[in-house]
Amino acid sequence: MHTYPECIPCILRASLTAGRLSGKGEEELWSALQEAAQVCAAWEREKPPIALGAEVATVLKRKLGQGDPFWKAKKEGNAAVLRLYPALKERVRSSKDPLFEALRLSAAGNALDLGVHPEVHAEEALSLALRQPLSRWDYELFQKHLKEAEIVLYLADNAGEIVVDRILIEELLALGKRVTLAVRGGPILNDVTLADLAEVGIPQEVEIISTGSDLPGVFLPLSSADFLARFHRAELILSKGMGNFEGLHGERGPIFFLFQAKCYPVAQEAGVKVGSLVLLGPRG
Repeated sequence: MHTYPECIPCILRASLTAGRLSGKGEEELWSALQEAAQVCAAWEREKPPIALGAEVATVLKRKLGQGDPFWKAKKEGNAAVLRLYPALKERVRSSKDPLFEALRLSAAGNALDLGVHPEVHAEEALSLALRQPLSRWDYELFQKHLKEAEIVLYLADNAGEIVVDRILIEELLALGKRVTLAVRGGPILNDVTLADLAEVGIPQEVEIISTGSDLPGVFLPLSSADFLARFHRAELILSKGMGNFEGLHGERGPIFFLFQAKCYPVAQEAGVKVGSLVLLGPRG
């Protein structure tokens, strides 16, 4: 996926949010955002936006420190969705097709994204997302691939969202599948890392690994050798979120992208309307 003009203000806005959460002063923020803007201005649009986000993140860490400014927001996001977990779990359990509903709920959970929205209220965001239309919803194709797969490689996205991912993972386990969950290798935005999983309640039988990268999405050229080995031998990959779509769109293999198309560039690449929920399977 190439970089669209809309990607630049989006990346800078997310950078400002991270800067504010870091507690740094105006002069430090001004200097960091100036340098980030210079990186954006020199960017070649044929490159993917996820790679631009990585370069900007490097600038911010150098200028503002190596901490995790979204740490508190991630804990609050996980706690907020955990309070909704019993009702959401019952929604899936009582549906006519629990797997279908778990996929739809997980796609709606992608709305819990502080990289796009400066503030997120979990219950309201989920309710709104669940009212959005399903678009490019390759459910029958997913069922076919799932039937033939023993292990599902699940690429996680955001904190908070990971709780509704848990419900989908539990459905996959109930169908007799083994699940390997891949999270970010270090803090970036409100993306989930190993450190953020302690209170989420991911089932013990799930294997948890790292992508080996702190990019806000999986980008194979910058992933670890161990993750690449897992990726290339995977029987079925369930890729959550727009960042993973940006990094993996165009890659061949048994990849299903599950997300809400929250911006024009991703909606264009996926061939859907902004706001719609997407389950996009491999072509050809």
